[in-house]
Amino acid sequence: MNFRKIISRFQNSIFARSIRHGLTLAIPFLIMGSFSLLLYNFPIDSYQIFLASWLDGAAAELLNTIYMISLGSLALVLTITISISYGQLAETDQLLLYPVVSVCSYLAFCGGIEDQTDYIFSAEWVFTAMCITLLSCILFQRLLKLGRRFERLHTTGADYLFNTSIQSLIPVIAITLLFTITGYFVRITWSDSNITNFGSYLFLELFDGISGNLFGILLYVIITHVLWLLGIHGTNTLEAVSRQLFEQNVGINQALMTAGNLPTEIYSKTFLDTFVFLGGCGTALSFVLALCIASKQSHNRKIAHVALPSVLFNISEIAVFGFPIIFNLTMAAPFIITPVVLTLTSALAISLGLVPAVTQSVEWTVPVLLSGFKATGSIAGSLMQLFNLVIGALIYIPFIKRSEKLETGKFTQAIHQMEADMAAGEKHGNPPSFLSHDYPCYYYAKNLAMDLQNAIKRGQVQLYYQAQISHDGTLHGMEALLRWKHPVTGFIAPPVLVGLAYENGFLDELGYYLIKRACLDAQTMEELLKKDVYLSVNISSKQIKSNGFFDTVLTLIRQYPADHIRPVFEITERAAMEISDDLKNEMEHLRSQGVEFSLDDFGMGHNSLIQLQEGSFDEVKLDGNLVSQLMTNKRSREIVSGIIKMARNLNCRTVAEFVETAELRDVLSELGCSIYQGYYYSRPLPLEDFMDYITRLPEEGNASDPQ
Repeated sequence: MNFRKIISRFQNSIFARSIRHGLTLAIPFLIMGSFSLLLYNFPIDSYQIFLASWLDGAAAELLNTIYMISLGSLALVLTITISISYGQLAETDQLLLYPVVSVCSYLAFCGGIEDQTDYIFSAEWVFTAMCITLLSCILFQRLLKLGRRFERLHTTGADYLFNTSIQSLIPVIAITLLFTITGYFVRITWSDSNITNFGSYLFLELFDGISGNLFGILLYVIITHVLWLLGIHGTNTLEAVSRQLFEQNVGINQALMTAGNLPTEIYSKTFLDTFVFLGGCGTALSFVLALCIASKQSHNRKIAHVALPSVLFNISEIAVFGFPIIFNLTMAAPFIITPVVLTLTSALAISLGLVPAVTQSVEWTVPVLLSGFKATGSIAGSLMQLFNLVIGALIYIPFIKRSEKLETGKFTQAIHQMEADMAAGEKHGNPPSFLSHDYPCYYYAKNLAMDLQNAIKRGQVQLYYQAQISHDGTLHGMEALLRWKHPVTGFIAPPVLVGLAYENGFLDELGYYLIKRACLDAQTMEELLKKDVYLSVNISSKQIKSNGFFDTVLTLIRQYPADHIRPVFEITERAAMEISDDLKNEMEHLRSQGVEFSLDDFGMGHNSLIQLQEGSFDEVKLDGNLVSQLMTNKRSREIVSGIIKMARNLNCRTVAEFVETAELRDVLSELGCSIYQGYYYSRPLPLEDFMDYITRLPEEGNASDPQ
C-alpha cells in the first residue's frame, strides 16, 4: 500500500503531470514525424525509385524535412511542451517564460548548437533534454517566488509586463549561468563532449561489457520500456546501445551462410523489430488488437481504430499516448511483460529450429507478416509473428479491462465532485470555476466540456419532458429539461453542463440547440394535441444578456411554428434581479409575439417582486424547497399561500414543482394553486415516452389520480 501511495503521489506531482501533459501536447508532432518517416522509407522498390526521381528527389527532401522538424527534433519539441505544461501548473502569469528558460538552459548546458558532433535536438538527446527542462522549470519557479520578496524590483505605475520581465531578470540570468557553467565543467572534467548527452552516455556505460546474449537483450528490452513508461523515447535513447550490442549480428549470419554454414546469432535489432516490437514499443499491435476486442468504452475503441493503421507500420505513438500507457501504473506490467515474453518465445522457437534465424536486415517500417518473411526468408517467420500477436493480445486484455474500470471510477468520481460543488455553489450564489487551473478536477472538466461540445454537434444532447397537470387532470403544459448521457459516466447534472458551456464559450450554441430541439419536438407533439398547452424552456441569465439572443430565439420560433403550443421561457428568481431596462424591452417584444415568461424558483429569498409588479412575467413557479416542506412546516404554508394570492392579484399563473403525493397536491389546491409538476404525475421522459404518456391523459376535466 505504501508503494502504491508513493506511485500515486508521484503520478499527481507537478513533475509527472507536466511530463504527461507535455507528451500529450507533442502527439501531433510525433505522429507527423512518424508518418513522414514511414513514407520516406516505405518498403516498395518502385515507390523508392519514384521518390528519388520525382523533381530530382524533391519529395524525399520534403518528407525528410518534415521528419527532422518533428520526430527528428523530439528533444526540442518535448522541451517546449513539457515546460509549457509545467508553467500552466505552476505560474500561469509567467507561463510563456518557462519554455524560453528551458530551451536557453538546455542550449547553455550543451554549449550552444554550433560545433556539435551530434544534433542536440534529436530523439537520442530526449533523456538529457527532459532532465534539464524539469530542473530549469523547478529552479525558475522557486527563484520567481524568492524574487517577489524584493519590493525594489517592482516599479509602481509601470506596465504589468514590464514588471513581470524585471522580476524574471535575476532568475533567468542565474539559471542560464548555472547550466552554462555546469555543462562546461562536465565537458572539461570528462574530456568528452559526448558526456553532455549524459542519458545516452550513462546507458552506454551500463551496457559496457554486456554481450548481445539473452541477458543483454532482455535488459535492453526492459530498460527501453521503462523509459517509455516515463515518457522518454526509449528506443531512440538506447539507439547507441542497440548498435553496440546487435549491429553486427545480422552481418555475422550472412557471412556464415555465404560460407555454407548455418547462422548462429539469434539476437539483432531486426530480431526485435520483427518478432518483439510488433507495432512499435510494447508490442503496440497486440495492444491495439486487445483494445478492439476487450474495450467497452467508445473513446478507447475509437483510439484503437485510429491507431490501427499506424501500428501496422510499427508507429506506436497514437496508441501509447492516446490510451494512455505512459505513466499508467495499471498498464506498466503488460507493457513490459509482453515484449519480454515475446523475446523468450521467439528466441526459443529459433533455437529449436522452428523458425530460421534472422539473416536479412529489414526496415522497421515494413508491416507485420511481410517483415517476418523478409527477415528469415521463410513463411515460418510470418507464422511466428502471428503467434506472438495472439500471445501479446491475451496478456493485454485483462489489464485493459482493469485500467478502464479504474479510469471510469476516477472520471465518475470527478463528475460527482463537480456536481456537488455546483450544487453548493448555486446554494450560496458562488458557482465553481471548473475550467480554472486551480480547480482540482480541471482536466476532467476540460475533457467533459470538449465531449459536451462534440455531443451538441452530433445531436446527442437530448430534451426530456415533464408534464404540468391542471387540477382537473388535463395537460396544462410541459417543461423541457436538458439531459445528456455521457458514454462513460451516464447522465450528468444539467447545471454542470450549463456551467461548462458558459466557461468554455459555447453557452449560446447550447441554448440555441436546445430551443431548436424543443421547437422540433413541439411540432411532433402537436399532432396529439387538441387544445393549447404551454412548453417551458429554461434560459440562464448569461444567455439573456448575450447580444441578439432574443432576436435569434424569435427567429427559431417562427421557423418552426406550432399552433397549439405556446412557448414559455423560465428565468430563475436570481437571474430576474439582473434584468436591465433594455432586456425588459426585448422581453416585452417577445411577449407581443406570443412568447411568455415564467419566474422560476420563486421564494428562494431573492427580492424580485419589482419584476412581478412591472408585469414582466406571466407565470410564477414555486420554489421546490418551499413546496416539499408544506406538509411539515406551517411557515412554508403561509409563505406559499401569500405567493399564490399575490400572483393571482398580479394576473400570473402559479405552478408548483416537486409535487410527489396526492396529499401535497390537495394542500396546494386548498391554497389556490391548480397547476402541478412532479413525480406524482410523471418523471421527466424522453419525447416518445412523453407522447405515449399524454395520450393516456383525459381530454376533458377529470380529477382522478394518475394511478
